[in-house]
Amino acid sequence: MRLLLVNFVPHVFASGDSEQEKLDDTTTLDAEAGVSHAEPDTKNGHSLHSKALKRLETVPDIKRDTSGITTQYIATGIVNLGAFATGACVAWSSTALPLLLEATPGEHADFQPLNGTHPKVSLTRAQGSWVASLLCLGALFGAVPAGLISEYFGRKKTLLYLALPLLVSWILVASSPNVYGLFVGRFVGGVAVGAFSVGVPPYVEDIAEKHLLPALANFYHVLFACGLLFGYIIGMVQIISWLSVLCASVPIAFFIAFIFLPESPAYLMSQGKFSEAKAALRYFRGIDNDVDEELKTIKESLRNYAKHRMTFKQLFTTRATVKALVVSFGLMIFQQMSGIYPVLFYSEIIFSTFANPLYAPEATYIPSIILGFCLVSSTYFSTMFFKRIRRRVLLLTSFSAMASSLGGLAIYYQLIASNLSSNKTWVPVFALCIFVSVYAAGAGPIPWLMLREIFPPNVRRKATAITAGFHWFLAFGVTKLYQNLEELVKPGWALWNFAFTCIIGTIFVYFFVPETKGRTLEEIQNELEGIHKRRAHRHVIQVETVAVSSS
Repeated sequence: MRLLLVNFVPHVFASGDSEQEKLDDTTTLDAEAGVSHAEPDTKNGHSLHSKALKRLETVPDIKRDTSGITTQYIATGIVNLGAFATGACVAWSSTALPLLLEATPGEHADFQPLNGTHPKVSLTRAQGSWVASLLCLGALFGAVPAGLISEYFGRKKTLLYLALPLLVSWILVASSPNVYGLFVGRFVGGVAVGAFSVGVPPYVEDIAEKHLLPALANFYHVLFACGLLFGYIIGMVQIISWLSVLCASVPIAFFIAFIFLPESPAYLMSQGKFSEAKAALRYFRGIDNDVDEELKTIKESLRNYAKHRMTFKQLFTTRATVKALVVSFGLMIFQQMSGIYPVLFYSEIIFSTFANPLYAPEATYIPSIILGFCLVSSTYFSTMFFKRIRRRVLLLTSFSAMASSLGGLAIYYQLIASNLSSNKTWVPVFALCIFVSVYAAGAGPIPWLMLREIFPPNVRRKATAITAGFHWFLAFGVTKLYQNLEELVKPGWALWNFAFTCIIGTIFVYFFVPETKGRTLEEIQNELEGIHKRRAHRHVIQVETVAVSSS
């Protein structure tokens, strides 16, 4: 730790005059830029330096990273433990609901002794759907205000304190003596889940270099898939309280690891804390890199953001912004109506709908673990597709393949129900693995990725909050009503409904979603505005020279 300070501090704090000039330069930001300026302490000239030094002492030395790349990857992995916790919350429903539903005596919940001492609540299917879907309803109430809260209290503080409601939710779920405790615990956990979905990406965007941002932004989806796999694997425990305890370890680990990372440099700059912003940025860029130019860029972006700041109401006054919202909302509709969350929330129940001769009846978690592995691997390798293949092509391929896999599974189910085919366990496992794999390569991450590409910076965070809230609202509706749909039209027709939605999603992408890969924001905004700039043509005029001989 001391070695880090010896090498690090001289670069962060230049001597006396030059650093004071930079501090003075920072105070010249416009009042309308929304940047607060603390008055320097004239009695103690180095007070700001000492405060920053104390903060640096809490920051670990990540193997004396001189380029900053390793630091950025590790920091992104740590902050995305929030996404890992989100995946674990989703997977809990798949592993816990079969245990809670297995001995339901009637239409009302009652209690049965477990090992003679600990009560176990038994749920109806309707109550089970509430236990699963209330996570998404809580996420709706956490996603919308999370962006505004992080702007006032800081990215780090907002994310750090989200570990508390998540931990409380697992305590409620593990110790609740009745179904209402489960409802409250899942809702409280959902608030943290929704806030993570909105709060994590801006922090990653603030600490990442531009050429690393596409790869680091995909960490959220990779860690979410890893959290799902973790939740499916611990399903082997088959004890509700222990499932909750293991899931509770994730927010604890997140809090312990994330508390040592610095605050977002952009947020520190917006608060007028130039020295701390420079120290934080140099931490993420490496001790040998000059960050002065990047600090000027951040300052300029903050000034522009403040000058062109828009309210939620003004989002709907610009044609390009309204069209961008239509695109983002449309993608979220077809993403959620494809049935991805019912598959993830109820995977064990869905697999148990089919006979499973390849494994013991008590080992219903095995297909879910296979599903989790497919989701993790496809999400991890999707980054390569984003670099090489256009967004529209990936979306069209993804929705088409999802429709094919769901349609194939629906046909298989109807053949089994009609006794026209023998039961083959590998068919539903294979079909749903294809479904989640192509989802992870297109329809899953691209709607979130395009939020950064179709909205200008001054409206991006508000548009992201609205879209995230809409996403979780749809997730709540689809997850809650899935079992009602299954009971109404049987699983086969429910799958046909999701497959048909994916086909409509393909049509929507073809006609309404603009291509964003390799294009500037201005070009995308012009297309959304309906402005088609003519290409500049070169007119080549051949001049024939005639030599006139003198007579």
